[in-house]
Amino acid sequence: MRAGDRLSVPAAGLSFPIRAGSLALTETGEASHKGEGLDNMAQYRTADDAVFGTVYVYYPGLPHAGLAAVATDAAMRGNSPSVTGGAVHVTAASGRQETALLAEYSGYRNGLASTAASLKAGRWLIGMRVSGPAARRAEVDAAMRALLDGIQTGNDEPLRQVTPILLAPCTEPPPTQAARLRTDPPRTQILATALVGTFDGGGMEGKDQAGKIQVLPSRVPDTFCATDLKVGSGSHALLRAKDVPATAIDGRTVLAVLLSDSGRLLEVDHFKDGYVLLFHDLGETDVLGVYDAIPSDAQIAAILDGTDREGSRIRVPIRFKPGQGVEINLPAVETPGSDGRQAKKSGSRGT
Repeated sequence: MRAGDRLSVPAAGLSFPIRAGSLALTETGEASHKGEGLDNMAQYRTADDAVFGTVYVYYPGLPHAGLAAVATDAAMRGNSPSVTGGAVHVTAASGRQETALLAEYSGYRNGLASTAASLKAGRWLIGMRVSGPAARRAEVDAAMRALLDGIQTGNDEPLRQVTPILLAPCTEPPPTQAARLRTDPPRTQILATALVGTFDGGGMEGKDQAGKIQVLPSRVPDTFCATDLKVGSGSHALLRAKDVPATAIDGRTVLAVLLSDSGRLLEVDHFKDGYVLLFHDLGETDVLGVYDAIPSDAQIAAILDGTDREGSRIRVPIRFKPGQGVEINLPAVETPGSDGRQAKKSGSRGT
């Protein structure tokens, strides 16, 4: 919604400047999920179209700015193998310190200078990208700074403080022994498993006795090792948590496969004496099942490409509706195969 010199996203309680440095707003719309307001987009350009930027405001099932920054980096490198840079540092936005993860790139696509930012406001994520000719790097950076400084938020959901994910190459061989998928438990246990999928992966929000917003620690660790997972004819970034032992507390992320830069990913969480698989997408999380161990890479690839139909079967769909809360759809019949749907395959905005 455009009003005066501001562009607002009412459902998220956010607004952005119409002009940012040399950029001016040229187009708004929804990148996907038309009519649902889950994937909002605004495009900016200079008068000569040489420098351009995009702002995404989206509502994924696992809203974690650190994972979003890693997914953006993977998408940019996948689209442009010659790109360099990408070191992430924490910066200010909207007048609040440590609320944006910023990365600068060179040689993007046809030699462009580019910068990308990831932010979090409540359960919403904000992705910003600005690119232009290498000779206009200062203009690119100034436009990104103007976008970051120009964000305005509602009082109820200010920008969250964010922490980058620290990555190192995986050096230990991955597990090769297949994990066992447990049979569907009773409805009470299914509900307990599903509740893990409803939690805000970036840290659950609450209020103290004085009414001040408090954020619990994120279930997603800050340190992972990274490798590539081959799925069909392509590959995706697979992250293994480095500081989460097998006896971790319930709800801790032990593995994540980043499937797109729009919030689609597969997460493995430690849960009681097992490991629950959660498939996240815009506005939704699907519980796929509980295993007695962390599934092997081959199992995960088979789940993602659909060849493991039982592993990719959706046990419990969870839907997140902005302003309306969470909807958990428990199966009506407690028999294997009662929910015949399969987890969706990967996709991308095409950064």
